[in-house]
Amino acid sequence: MALRVLWRWWREALVSLYRNAWIAASAAGMVLVTLFLLGFVALFALNAAHFSRLIENQVEVAVFLQDDLAPDLVRQLGRELRQITGVSKVTFVSKEEALAKLKRDLGDRSGLLSGLEEKNPLPDSFRLRPTSAAAVPSIAREAAALPGVEKVRYGEGVVEKLVKITSSVRIAALALVALFGLAAVFLIVTTIRLSILSRQEEIGIMRLLGATNWFIRGPFVLEGLIIGASGAFLASGLLYWGYTTLVGQIEHAALVFFRPVTEATLLLPLFGAIVGIGFFIGALASMLSVHRFLTV
Repeated sequence: MALRVLWRWWREALVSLYRNAWIAASAAGMVLVTLFLLGFVALFALNAAHFSRLIENQVEVAVFLQDDLAPDLVRQLGRELRQITGVSKVTFVSKEEALAKLKRDLGDRSGLLSGLEEKNPLPDSFRLRPTSAAAVPSIAREAAALPGVEKVRYGEGVVEKLVKITSSVRIAALALVALFGLAAVFLIVTTIRLSILSRQEEIGIMRLLGATNWFIRGPFVLEGLIIGASGAFLASGLLYWGYTTLVGQIEHAALVFFRPVTEATLLLPLFGAIVGIGFFIGALASMLSVHRFLTV
């Protein structure tokens, strides 16, 4: 009995899609457009968060030590710096290592530093890697208060602006995802409702004959699933093609300042979610649309 009812639902859904091909195509097109835009915003949000993390990972606190600090005091200071809340890594940089790095950075102009090996003006220092950029100001304050510290540098003002910008980008991206998600639901519900309006008389006759709500609702739910899945698969395919093409162009251009997200563990769930949203919205839109006619 259940298989017979299910077969009837599928048959009526397919017949309805064939009879209302233009309406079904427009509904699938609406699903395609809205989910494509939703996926585009989601990819933007994913890459914005990724780019923010990359920038934050480059932030560090430089703690410069007083001249001629005893080795045991340097080791003690290193232990105290590791105990500061928000510090994930502490690296000691001697004045000799700092001078050698400065020469490498200058390249052909490293001759300007000749003669400084005997009387190196650079101080010993510790480089602190924070767990997040937001923790940098408090880390700098605690480090500056420790004995043996000459001064602390971390890009005052710049880090605070960076934290505000990255936070704003994440909030804006999430807001856009939510906005386009709501727009997708509204537009799909409206579009599929047009298909049901064209069959309002048929629904009324079935109710007069004693058909249950689920018996009437079944073909519409399947119809919505087919429409939603069709648009979702097309949207996911177009997004995948467009994104992989864009990533290839960026890698070909060798843009070292930005690397988009390419990890399959992050992208596959996103594209799978787009397809799942298409199924869910298609069925939900059909149920919401036919509900008003079943409650009259």
